[in-house]
Amino acid sequence: MFHDRRLAAILFTDIVGYTSMMQKDEFHALTIVRRHNSVVQENSKKHGGEVVNFYGDGCLAIFPSACEAVQSAVDIQKELRNEPVVQVRIGLHIGEIFFEDGKVIGDGVNVASRVQSLGQGNTILVSGEIMDKIKNRSEFKTVSLGLFEFKNVDRPMEIFALDCESLYVPKRDTIEGKLKPDSSKNKQKVQHKTRPTIIALIAFFLISVFAYYQFFRENGYTGIEKSIAVLPFENTGLDSNYEYLSDGIPRDIINKLSKISAIQTVTGWASVRIYKKTLKGIKEIAGELGVSSILTGTIQKHADNLHIIAELIDVKTGKRIWGDDFNSKMGDLFIIQSEVAQKISDALKSHITEEEKISIKKNYTENIEAYKHYTKGRFFMDKRNKENFDSAEANFNKALLIDPNYALAYVGLADCYTINQKGLTQMEAVPIAREYAKKALLLDSNLSEALTTMSFIQVVLDYNWKEAKKTLEKAMALNPNYPLAHIYYGNLLHFSGESTSRGLFETKKALRLEPLSSAVNWVLGRNYFLSGYYDSAYVQLKKTLILEPNSISARGVMAMTFLAEKKPAEALDFIKQLPLNGNNPQQEYQIFYLNNAYALLGDSARARVELEKLIIDKTTINKHCLIAQGHVFLGEYAKAIKELEMAYADRELRLYFITVNPLFKPIRNMPGFIALKQKMNLQ
Repeated sequence: MFHDRRLAAILFTDIVGYTSMMQKDEFHALTIVRRHNSVVQENSKKHGGEVVNFYGDGCLAIFPSACEAVQSAVDIQKELRNEPVVQVRIGLHIGEIFFEDGKVIGDGVNVASRVQSLGQGNTILVSGEIMDKIKNRSEFKTVSLGLFEFKNVDRPMEIFALDCESLYVPKRDTIEGKLKPDSSKNKQKVQHKTRPTIIALIAFFLISVFAYYQFFRENGYTGIEKSIAVLPFENTGLDSNYEYLSDGIPRDIINKLSKISAIQTVTGWASVRIYKKTLKGIKEIAGELGVSSILTGTIQKHADNLHIIAELIDVKTGKRIWGDDFNSKMGDLFIIQSEVAQKISDALKSHITEEEKISIKKNYTENIEAYKHYTKGRFFMDKRNKENFDSAEANFNKALLIDPNYALAYVGLADCYTINQKGLTQMEAVPIAREYAKKALLLDSNLSEALTTMSFIQVVLDYNWKEAKKTLEKAMALNPNYPLAHIYYGNLLHFSGESTSRGLFETKKALRLEPLSSAVNWVLGRNYFLSGYYDSAYVQLKKTLILEPNSISARGVMAMTFLAEKKPAEALDFIKQLPLNGNNPQQEYQIFYLNNAYALLGDSARARVELEKLIIDKTTINKHCLIAQGHVFLGEYAKAIKELEMAYADRELRLYFITVNPLFKPIRNMPGFIALKQKMNLQ
């Protein structure tokens, strides 16, 4: 009898060469199988799937989403390329499945198995049904392998190979599998009859390709890869008062390029700024950032004249793709930035829509003095501490005094209050941020930076998840390479409970755009922790600490990961290494983690002493969530709920991820917690 009939995306894996492996070294073969099974199971779960059958040398997994199934397959192959390497072929199809006696059966399963049989090591093959679901996802590049006639399948099927993430794309004439016998015979006949013609065509094709390749290798950029990093410009003649220009100009070029959807990756400013005055070569930098082209530049200022030299380099060949000199007045700076962005896009052979052309030509002020103060404001914000935030706010205000219609300066002020280094509660700070963001959007309703900031406000102040999602989707459509939008979108999908896997995917996309940003690396580590992927969290947080060894945020989440895994001794050792002292504004973190660790060690008395320090500390604000967590570790659940209600009244930022924080698991089913979720629109 069949049970639970449903439509699913079906993923089949098979270990290549397993039989001969068993004959040669049984122990090694079993090690390979265990690694394969572990990787497949972990990645299927991460993407909302379920492994329903393990075979001797493969497995069957099902997913509710085709995109998640394909992403899981990509992640599986990527991980299995690490030592010990496991050569696997993967096939995917969508079809009806049935459960009988604990096994999954159905025509869809049979077809998926046949698709997989065509594969070779490190391949992912998909049916046309899967292709229909992923064809609009730019991260999934595919190549058609043609039509195939499978055994016990009525109609020929077009099969596609994924061509991304270093996957192997098999050649048609090397493919074998569960095909109809007459299909292969017919193919042989056709090959025999047409062999001379085919050989001649292939020879002509190879000669043409070789000539084309040689021409472009020596003369130009192929245009296949469209990814770029714009490095800080070298200051060859500016006094210190104009140092901000050598940062501001490339930063604005980045912002313009990021709005061109045909350019796949535009590395964000937080990752490229570390290369200011670097001694590293272009290839080394490109390798660290994962891009195929690099823009470098120099800037000189003489009186009111600017001399800018820009050069775009193809990393693979080391040759110049494009370059130009610009001599102009300071007032022409905005025209130069737009012109550089347009010429880079042309050099990368990237199609620009009419809307994008308008967008990259748009300048948010025509006043160079206002621009100076805005650029200084962003320069100070990059330093990420209270004193520099005050300087940033002052410069944004000066920009607005000069040009009251400068929308980006309003966004800068809004960001000063969303990041909130003002010693205010969120309930005090975020409404101020909202007013500034509103002013920016009144001036330009399509300003992606303002939309992104507004989406954050819609969540943390109003808990209006649906409206925030719409706002973010508009922001990303206008600026597809804006890292902060992808971070907020990933958080929203994850924390609202809509999709953990899609949330992590968006956060990873932000990391591709900002690979060397400690903040983005930390966000991914935190979100792994919140998803329960503790091993991944450890790895990501260690990367963060390499970038920023004294990161309180990264060390704090690392401590929470130890606590979530019930490893209080390790947590305690780690907490004591936190670089904090009594004058540090983050001192509450050390108290909080000590309380949690002592509670898990069973030392309730010492845990209460630490918690009491946090409760009576008058200098610490936005601390109700921390206190609530302390009560949870002590088993004082009613007190924890009361603190969370006060956190809600203050709109504490830590409530943002309350439903996915594993440390709140003991109280998730309590009526007070459920009522709080309802008030936060999380039901």
